[in-house]
Amino acid sequence: MIQSSNVNRLMRIQARPGSPVERRHYRYPENRWAQLDPDAIAPGIPPDASADLVFHGGKTVPQMEFQNVFLGGQASWLASDIDSINTAITLAMQDRRLNNVVGQFFDRGVKLTCDPRPLLVLEEAKPVQLDEPGVQRLVQQLVQQGKVSDNDLGTTIFNLLLPPGTILKLNQDTSIHGLGGYHGSVDFQQKGRSQTAYYSANVFSQRLPNGRVNGIPAFDASWKDVVGTLYHEMNEFRTDADVGEAIRKNDDSLLGWMGAQGEIGDQPINAAGEAGNLSMVFQEILSSTGGGRVPVQFLYSNAVHGAEGPIDQPDPAAQKTDV
Repeated sequence: MIQSSNVNRLMRIQARPGSPVERRHYRYPENRWAQLDPDAIAPGIPPDASADLVFHGGKTVPQMEFQNVFLGGQASWLASDIDSINTAITLAMQDRRLNNVVGQFFDRGVKLTCDPRPLLVLEEAKPVQLDEPGVQRLVQQLVQQGKVSDNDLGTTIFNLLLPPGTILKLNQDTSIHGLGGYHGSVDFQQKGRSQTAYYSANVFSQRLPNGRVNGIPAFDASWKDVVGTLYHEMNEFRTDADVGEAIRKNDDSLLGWMGAQGEIGDQPINAAGEAGNLSMVFQEILSSTGGGRVPVQFLYSNAVHGAEGPIDQPDPAAQKTDV
């Protein structure tokens, strides 16, 4: 087992730039502004090869499924927001030009697929706050009670979507202090055998009536912020499924693609935040399937050493090296 000396810095969260959550989890390298050929990097963000993702040998999920679970019942949501979120994240995860970026982290010839399961609106009381033990209990209960299918759990992520006003918590961090979302896994017994279910927890980013900011408002509508967070977390599941287990066991060999500055979604949001303009990486792109414009957060690309938006041709495969 490889012991990580940096286990506390392993990122599996989306954090608002400049927030207490970012300061607690994110460390900028001294050479972050190394000047390289910018190529197709997001305009305004210098390339930074020190942030390149490294493959540690852990689980990746090129063919995946997802199910969006809306908490708080129909009364907590606008029907139009539910429909917009579900439609947009499906288009984003299936977008050919976006997947031309992500595909570099899989073996050549591997086809990326992402199939939605029917959305679920959970008719239970709107939570005031939800922490990770609560997230894990809920996911476990959904599976054990048959509210979601237990087929193909190893390649499925259950996305818990918090309704407006609900605070997300992870240990001492909260969405009021900059947490946008996180992903992980939970082990439990189901039908007499051990099971593992994967999840993400996602904030409805907005400015609350009391003036405080909850999550990471980056677009002109909160439902778009939710899609940006989902895109971040789902691609981190895709490329680094067992990061939560790696942290629990202090075992780097369980990691998939992880760099010195975090997972595939981490360096772009922090670089844009340091540059003072989140719109560098939070953008609406034209769907390649003809579904209109889709809000996403650009992800990290080893090919350009930074955030990369949709491209017409696949990036070359990222080099796998011994770690």
